[in-house]
Amino acid sequence: MTELSFLGACNQVGSSGILVDTRTEKILMDYGLKLQDKPIQYPEEVDIRLNSVLLTHAHLDHSGAIPYLFHQGQKCPVIGQEISRPLSKMLWLDSIKIAKMEGEKCKFNNNDVKMAVKKYQAVSYRKPFKIGRVAATSYDAGHIPGSSMFLLEINGKKILYTGDFNTEDTRLIAGCDWNIPEPDVLITESTYGGKEHPDREQEERKFIQLVKDTLANDGVMIVSSFAIARSQEALLILDSYGIKSPVYIDGMTQKATEIISNYPHLQKEYNSVNNAITRMGVKFVEHPAQRKKIIKNPCVVVTTSGMLSGGAVVYYLKKLHGREDCSLALTGFQVPDTEGDRLLKTGRYVHDDVDVRVDMNVEKFDFSAHASDTDLVNFIGKVNAKKVFCIHGDNTKGFAEELRSHGIDAEAPSRGDNYRV
Repeated sequence: MTELSFLGACNQVGSSGILVDTRTEKILMDYGLKLQDKPIQYPEEVDIRLNSVLLTHAHLDHSGAIPYLFHQGQKCPVIGQEISRPLSKMLWLDSIKIAKMEGEKCKFNNNDVKMAVKKYQAVSYRKPFKIGRVAATSYDAGHIPGSSMFLLEINGKKILYTGDFNTEDTRLIAGCDWNIPEPDVLITESTYGGKEHPDREQEERKFIQLVKDTLANDGVMIVSSFAIARSQEALLILDSYGIKSPVYIDGMTQKATEIISNYPHLQKEYNSVNNAITRMGVKFVEHPAQRKKIIKNPCVVVTTSGMLSGGAVVYYLKKLHGREDCSLALTGFQVPDTEGDRLLKTGRYVHDDVDVRVDMNVEKFDFSAHASDTDLVNFIGKVNAKKVFCIHGDNTKGFAEELRSHGIDAEAPSRGDNYRV
């Protein structure tokens, strides 16, 4: 009998972690952080020796606590797609840097990051590998480049963990792999359970209209995006609509773009990011002193952070907040009580020692890389698992109830719950 322990991401987004204990193999799937909590929330502690960690993708809510495992003395491999190694390393090191800047305690250090990177083992989609007696396979989750679903085959039973996934194509990557063997148990994300996305093409057109209007008014267009995938998606949208104004990349977006560009085969259209950068003549902001110069003329700046909680976007908001000819596009979900969320609600940007009224045109766009409620239900129906566990959502219990109304045996575990399957 295999035991599943849910260590985090229960009825919330963040601090993902699922322990699979077969009695002989101890496999941890994801080990992330919830950054919005102060102090930062880690999953439940792992107090047993692990055989392996399976990483679905690099985002910190799934990867962020992995170095802490090595701080505690774990020596197991971390298994995932090759691109997740450099992306995770970038985010882990940045976490240490931000913790120091903010006076927060980080439970791991640079040596732990080095060990996590050293222990990383890359696998390919659809090529089974073994963890002891467990057969495991990575399938494309369609969320960001290198995102995986993991299928585990244990004593004749199959467990599928989706991580974060998207059934629809974006400009950057194709939607998830649907051709997956039918599992007995499905562990699914529920981020948009009960919620739908607006029409993607209409969102793009609204975004491009804001960009064009801003440039026509001789203003500066700030595009606030998550470094990994969302920033590159924004670049591809700008390119597809023929934006010719100077376009700059700033903040961690630069490093993330370089990494993603090194894996052209993971993009929906081979090498699309580099091609867009070349066509638009995109320039990297290589030194903070450049920022003062580039905002003297109309331009587009794609930068981090996506929720305005730090990064280069802070500089731009300090300098441009009083200019009605400039605009700010928020391209992702704004977690409640983050700087971006407060700006949308109050019209003020408050961050550290900054507290200003923002006269810029501020608009939020839904360029999500998560499956909508309809897509979640359709995918879960297609997978046809005997038992479904709903995690990674603000209303997992409500989503599980929705699935039960469709005749699906679904449950929303609480943090620390254990199930035998």
